[in-house]
Formats: sequence, structure tokens, C-alpha cells
Amino acid sequence: SILEIPDQIDLVIIAVPIIYVPQIFDQLGKKGVKAAVVISAGGKEAGEEGRKIEQTIKQKADRYGIRFLGPNCLGFANTLIDLNANFGLDKPLKGKTAFISQSGALFTAIMDWALQERIGFSYAVSIGNMADIDFGDLIRYLGGKNEVETILIYMESLFDPEKFAKACRAVTIKKPVVIAKAGKSETGQKAAVSHTGAIAGKDFLYTALFKRVGALRVENILQLFDMTEALSKKPVPEGSRFAVVTNAGGPGVMAADQFDRWDIQPAKLSEKTMEKLNRILPPVWSHNNPVDIIGDAPPERYMKTLDILFDAPEVDGIICILTPQFMTKPFESAQVFYEVSKDKKKPFYSVLLGGEKLQKARKYLEEHDIPVFETPEEAVDSMFTAWRYRYCTDLVRKDNIPAKAEIKNEIGEFIKSKIKQEQLLLTELDVKKILKAYSIPVNPTYNAETKEEALKIAQEIGYPVVMKINSPDILHKSDAGCVILNISNSKEAEKAYETIIQNARSYKKDATIEGIIVEKQVEGDFELIIGSSYDSLFRQYIMFGMGGTMVEFFKDVSFDFIPLSESFAQEMISSTKIYKLLKEGFRNKKPVEIKTLVNILMNVSNLLHSYPEIKELDINPVVVKENQVWAVDGRIKLSLEKGKNTILV
Repeated sequence: SILEIPDQIDLVIIAVPIIYVPQIFDQLGKKGVKAAVVISAGGKEAGEEGRKIEQTIKQKADRYGIRFLGPNCLGFANTLIDLNANFGLDKPLKGKTAFISQSGALFTAIMDWALQERIGFSYAVSIGNMADIDFGDLIRYLGGKNEVETILIYMESLFDPEKFAKACRAVTIKKPVVIAKAGKSETGQKAAVSHTGAIAGKDFLYTALFKRVGALRVENILQLFDMTEALSKKPVPEGSRFAVVTNAGGPGVMAADQFDRWDIQPAKLSEKTMEKLNRILPPVWSHNNPVDIIGDAPPERYMKTLDILFDAPEVDGIICILTPQFMTKPFESAQVFYEVSKDKKKPFYSVLLGGEKLQKARKYLEEHDIPVFETPEEAVDSMFTAWRYRYCTDLVRKDNIPAKAEIKNEIGEFIKSKIKQEQLLLTELDVKKILKAYSIPVNPTYNAETKEEALKIAQEIGYPVVMKINSPDILHKSDAGCVILNISNSKEAEKAYETIIQNARSYKKDATIEGIIVEKQVEGDFELIIGSSYDSLFRQYIMFGMGGTMVEFFKDVSFDFIPLSESFAQEMISSTKIYKLLKEGFRNKKPVEIKTLVNILMNVSNLLHSYPEIKELDINPVVVKENQVWAVDGRIKLSLEKGKNTILV
């Protein structure tokens, strides 16, 4: 029994069948123990019975004031005090990186690999089922440790995104948090659910959350440790203008292709820089970036080229590729790489593309804290991701989240009345009433209960007009043939009215028809969509992108969470492919005033934040022309439940 131990106990590691763990926690409580690691498996990952046992453990821990890791974990290591409290692993090397893994198997594999690669850690934690201590707790704790420069995470799922977001927003502006998140595909998400007992959630929402809190998402475990190499050894790039130096054409092309994948171009070298390079390089050099200094390049040519590029104000970072050709002097070139790049404010990454002939050079660079990558693609990915860290944390610093929503009493009462009547799916007219109250422009829209009334409205607002069905039972009006555009006179209006009624009856014969919507047709250059939905894990999120009837085909949309700040509203817009067309115009379509779109997004966010009863919102299309915006169609779905709808405040 733990009670028989006479001395004070700082930490208890529990590795017994999980059914006995609750009674051990009773002993911990009586003994006054405040910290434990539960190695035992068989918690919620094993089913309902395990979930109940895990809940009992948590209840007892709360009663006695005990914090614990697990269950279903492999423990942790703290090299700062030479504590190796993990299950069956050699003690890690000391370093300034912290590593958190939700997978026990990956934890052991990575710890073993790190020993081989001589990668050190200050802390290494297998987090397990997170019945108590979770990602948010560890990020907050490690973020306050001077001995931790970078936090690496392998994540399968979150239980408490609100705590995670709060911790990350406080930490990422001081040090990088880099995450490899599994479960991108539906199959992967299901595997994550069965493995950890969590709801993996929609992967695009994880990506949006990481961006909002300044965390870096990487594709895989290799990139996770590539980023450790990059961030711990060299400065973070000030911008995304990178130069590549190579002694072979092919690897330079590979680097350029990888830039294209990230939708950036290699730095455009100035005339002054080009003149300097022309003076020191052979006439047949590439005369472009990537800078191919030819296969016979001696160390001196590398040195002169790198000196010029470090001095070039148009270059934010340098990737230097070395291949083992006949004239190459790898070790001497590695010495040049170190001497030229040391104490520079721009990052410098090396790529040693080869094997045996480069081993001595590789070892020298590693010993002198120069990042070494196996391929050009790895180096480009790492430098771009390092720049994204600066970019995203700058956004977080400017992210002034509105603490309070702007409640409008008349809209609140209107929504309450609809819920009381159990009219949870609002008509277009109701939606536009709400949007207009929150300064979201709508086109003139009226409901006609008879053909004569429709003709009168059309005459009063002026042709051309649009006619649509007004029915809570027909959501996708175009699919039902219940939207007719370009109605230019009374004869066409009369025919349109009859056609829409007929099509509605054919589409759904028992549909409730409340009338025909008649609205002023507005012409714009672009059709956008602004939408929102509620997720059980992440609460209310918001979407922006290319709209119209093809929205689900193109899927050119971005996501974020309410409440939005201006900086992240702008980021949502600029993250889409259509942004370039909106900003620059296209053929006869003039540029759009982006600030107007930012304001609309902010108003939609304010509306959603104000009324948790709104669970779904779809404004499509949002018609845009220069500085004019109209919400032409929309729907809102209400919920009988009302609760907190944001994870950010």
C-alpha cells in the first residue's frame, strides 16, 4: 500500500490493471500525493466500461486535488532534473525542445529516432487519454519555461479546444508551437476516434483553429522535426522572398517547383544584385533565381555568391544546395557555409544532396548549428513554414477579439418569437430583415401572395426583377426550378409567377407555399458566399469564399471562428483563390473594395456572436461590384438550444 511509505511522495507512477486505479487514488488522497502518471490502458479507448472507470478516476483526482497524466500513456521525461518517468525508454538527450505525443507508439518511435539523430529535449510527454492534464495545460506550462524554445506536438484530437486556444494564443507569440495533426481523411478521423476515444472533428476546423491561435501545422512527423532544426538554429525569415543557390540545375528546379506549391515565387533579384553576381560568376550561370553557380563551383564561388545574397535587401532567406560533383569540395564548402552565415539575421538552410561523399560536411554543419536537409523540397517547406510562423503570430498580435456582442433588442425578440412558434427555418424575407438590422446590405425584396400583387411590386421596384418561391420546404430554390432571373416586363413576370408555382408543386407537392418573392435584380462582377454552422466541438464557425450555384464544386472557401477581428476577417478573404480577382479585377470586372468585404464579415460575425440561437447561416450569393455589396439570398436555421457559441472568449 502507498500508505505504508513513510516519506512524502512527489510523484506516483501507476501501472496496474485499470480497475484497481480508483482505489489507488483513494490512497494517494489520504497520503497527500498531488501528482501521478497512469500508465494503465483500458480507459475510454476501450469502450463504455473503460469510460466509466476513467470518469471515476477523474472524480477522485478532483476530490483530492491530484493532477495526473493518462490513462493509457507512457509517462514523461524531464531532462532538466534528470527524471525519466516513462515506460521502458532510454533517457532522452538534453535539449531545448519539448515534445508532446497523443500516440504512445509514436512517442516511443520518435524518442528512439531522436537518440539516433542526437536530437535533445527538455521535456517529452506521452499524454494518453487526457482525462485530466491535456494539451492546453501542457502548452501553458511549457510556454512559461525558459528552457523550452519550441513545442512539438503529435495530435490526434482535442477535447477542450477553448483551453487549447487560450493557451496557444498566450504562448505562440513567444515561442513556436508546431503540430502534426493526424486524421485528415474520413478514414483517418475514424481511426483517431477509435484510438483515443475522442471525436476527431472536421479537419478543416483544426486547420482554421491552428491559424487563429498562431500554431504551425505541418504535414507529417518528418516536417515536425525539420521545423525543430529550422527554428532552433537560425532566425525566422522577415518575409517570403527566398533565394536558392545551387551547383546543379535539377535541384534548383525542384526547389522552384516547391515554391510554386506554396503559391510563392523565388525572390526577384534586383539589377544591383544581378550586376554583382555577373562580376563573380561564370558567363553561363543561370542569370536568375535559383542561382545556379555551375557544377565546377569551388568553395570560394559559394562564398562570394552568398555574401552578395546576404547583402541583398530583396532576399529574406537563403537555401544553399550542394551536390557531390567531380570538382566539388564538400567539407571546405561546408566551412564556407558556416563562416558566411554565422551571426546573420537572415536564415540560411543547407541541402546536402547525396550520401557518402557528404558525410563529413554534414557532420560539420550539424555540429555548427547549420540546418541540414536531405532534399530541396524539405528545405523550402521548412523555410516557408518558418515564415508562416512569423506571419501567423503577427496576425495573433493584431487579433483584437471583440469581447461583447452587439445585441439588438428588436432582432432578439423577433428570433424568440420564431422559436416560440417553432419556425426554426427562416424564410428569405425573415433572413434579410435580420441581415439589414446588422448593416449587411440586401436588395429590395418583397413577398407577393397573388399574381396581381407580384406584378404590382415588380412595376413599383422597376424591372429587371427576380422571382423566387417563398417556401420553408424548398431550400435549394434553383434546383427546384423556382428561381427566374432577368424578368424585364409584366408579361414575363406573369409567366414567371405561374412557372415557379408549377415547378414548386412538381418538386414537392405538399410544400407549404407562402408566396412568391419579388426582388430587384442587382448586377455584380462577382458572386461570393458567407456562411456559418455549429460544430459540437468547435462551436460556431464562419465561412467565406466563391459563391453561386457552383460553390460545392469549386470549394474555394476559408474558415474561421466567431468573433472575428478585422485582421482575421481580412485573412479569411485573402486565403481564397478568388481574392486575387477581387483585389486586381479581371478583364472587364473592376477591383473590389476589400475593406467593404471585411466590414460585411465583421457584421456577420457580430450577428452570430449576438444570437447563439442561430446555428446555421447561408448568404449565397453575395453579389459584389467595386464598393457595392448585396446579400441577394440567404437562409437561417435556429435552434431550441441556447448556449455559449464561441471557443475564443
